[in-house]
Amino acid sequence: MSNREENSSEPEGAGSATALLPPLVVDDARPDRPLRGEPLLAAGDRTLLRAETLIGKGLPRELNPLAYTGALAGYTFIIATVTGILLLFWYDTSVHSAWDSVAAMNEQPWGGGMIRALHRYSSDACVLFAVIHAIKVFLARKFTGARWLAWITGLIVLGLIWLDGWLGYWLVWDQRAQAIAVGTAKALDVLPIFPEPIARSFLTNDSINSLIFFAVFFAHVLLPIPIGIVIWIHLVRLKKPKFLPKRKLMIASAVVLLAISLAVPASLAAPADMSAYPAGFDVDWYYLLPLYLTDRLPGVWFWVVALGLLAGLSSLPWVLARKRKAPAETNQKTCNGCTQCYLDCPYEAISMVSIEGKDNLVSLVDPNRCVSCGVCVGSCDPGAMQYTELDRRQVLKRITGWLKQDGPRAIAFLCADGAGRNVNFDRETGLSEQLPGFRVVGIPCAAWLHSSLVEVAVKHGGRVLLAACEGSEPRCRLGAEITAERVAATREPVFHPQRIPAGSFQFLQLDSNRGADLRQAAQRFLGESDQGGPDTAKAGVSGKLVAAGASILLLAGLTVLFSRFVYVEPERPPSLLIVSFKHAGEEKEQAGEVKSELAHLKGMKTRVELLPVRLRVKVDGEVVLEQSFDPRGIRRNSASVGTCEFPMQPGRHKVEVAIGDTADLSEWKYLESWDVDFEQSNRRVVQFDAEHGFRWD
Repeated sequence: MSNREENSSEPEGAGSATALLPPLVVDDARPDRPLRGEPLLAAGDRTLLRAETLIGKGLPRELNPLAYTGALAGYTFIIATVTGILLLFWYDTSVHSAWDSVAAMNEQPWGGGMIRALHRYSSDACVLFAVIHAIKVFLARKFTGARWLAWITGLIVLGLIWLDGWLGYWLVWDQRAQAIAVGTAKALDVLPIFPEPIARSFLTNDSINSLIFFAVFFAHVLLPIPIGIVIWIHLVRLKKPKFLPKRKLMIASAVVLLAISLAVPASLAAPADMSAYPAGFDVDWYYLLPLYLTDRLPGVWFWVVALGLLAGLSSLPWVLARKRKAPAETNQKTCNGCTQCYLDCPYEAISMVSIEGKDNLVSLVDPNRCVSCGVCVGSCDPGAMQYTELDRRQVLKRITGWLKQDGPRAIAFLCADGAGRNVNFDRETGLSEQLPGFRVVGIPCAAWLHSSLVEVAVKHGGRVLLAACEGSEPRCRLGAEITAERVAATREPVFHPQRIPAGSFQFLQLDSNRGADLRQAAQRFLGESDQGGPDTAKAGVSGKLVAAGASILLLAGLTVLFSRFVYVEPERPPSLLIVSFKHAGEEKEQAGEVKSELAHLKGMKTRVELLPVRLRVKVDGEVVLEQSFDPRGIRRNSASVGTCEFPMQPGRHKVEVAIGDTADLSEWKYLESWDVDFEQSNRRVVQFDAEHGFRWD
């Protein structure tokens, strides 16, 4: 039942007032209400559907990559996981030898190098197909209402896969990994959760913390486990989820990825060198696009963009949605416990339960899972499934009334997601100028139609045309597939050929872009046209080769192209002086002793607040920095930590660094100066702590 039907209060038989009612559109019968921005989303959906149909003309459906984007994402994730495990035979987990082990892989184009490239490109393909799948779901408007869980978990999966790839590039420990490590440290240091800035671990080659590197390796290896768990949650509400594509497409995808891996080996930048700027490397946009933020902006902007993007995408199911249509319900008194609705529900929204007074189990609809697709209505022989938006008994009464009147005796049941979605028809008579000779009934899904309605129409001398949708992202998932099986008499409740004579019923599957084909098929069904039916012919051998080649080149090109973009480096000073220290200032006051009867606590001093530590830096006799750094810790009783950067011109410069840790602002307890040579694109680092004093890289 459409919005306009709900809002209308005109009684049946209201005479001329009825004629004032606007005609309905089949699209009004769809399970969900139009979203905010509906025209734009619908236009994008039709564009993707045209691309899928174009490829489908040259390739069978089981080889059409656009029809299995979600499944291909899962399949390429498995390939990436398996190849990642195999790489452990070549990879050395030490930060000091990681790059050498990867370089050794590249010297084996048919061994470790091929496995590494396959690992990289399958990871890229995983993100590519996951993003295309998300776009398809978004444009198909399948992310609101009961589908919100799949949308949110899909975003989480995509985020975890990205994080796994980001950490994986870190493990190569080349200049690309150097930029990743520094950018990650900059972003994490914004969070007040670490005892000291992580960035200090990446100042020099000698200061690199091997424990951090091992933690990154450990996280990269174990992240597929939570990814797998979230994928399970992502699919748990779906019946017959397509986690893997058809076997032929799996083989074809593996062959294409293997060919790419041999033709374009995975690149390797120069070894990481903390004394120089990372430069001259390409970046994988599928995983390393955030480098453009971390290399140019303060770390807080990474979180602003990341959290803003997450909040925006996560809120779409509620921001764009309108009030949901009523879910299906069960008249449990008439339910005979056949379980057919339970078996058919595409969203696992129906369970079989026992109730008092019934010997058999009865169906129970979970309104939080039901998407109002109406598939269960067509599954139910006794008519126990009630769908208030389009009541089966009312439709039966309407069509029998039409067939007792003068006028067209053909009934067209049009799926709201198929070729008839834009057909207008009168609400009282069912007549439509776009389908002359038919009385039209808009239905949410072809599977809503129970065979009994067809049998009744045929018994009264009518004929029935049922038009289902076609495509890889139908609103009701398995509806068209279930309908085709019922029509073929391979699934209950079947369309019995004995009760539905040949020529009195026709079933079509046409996507929403094929309205002209629907009209042509409808006229042919009435015997009023000598034209052929809808164009379902497949391309010849040459057409198949062209379609296959085009799809392979497009997807392979996107996989390789976006993983090999030359990185545009940020504008940097000619050279850089970095001064870093970790030092505890003096106590603000004398600490008292702990008063306790416990022997091990007697004589211990209470921890008091420390004074800030002052840093002064002079270059060629000029003060370029004089700043105080507060002690860290909630109670301000931990050492002060500071890292400062100063642009330098190449050449020799006199550098003086002074540290003060007392309340006397004129006292500089630690002071040294040096004549230092600065080279183009190099970083010179001086560090200080009380134990080792000043030391240069």
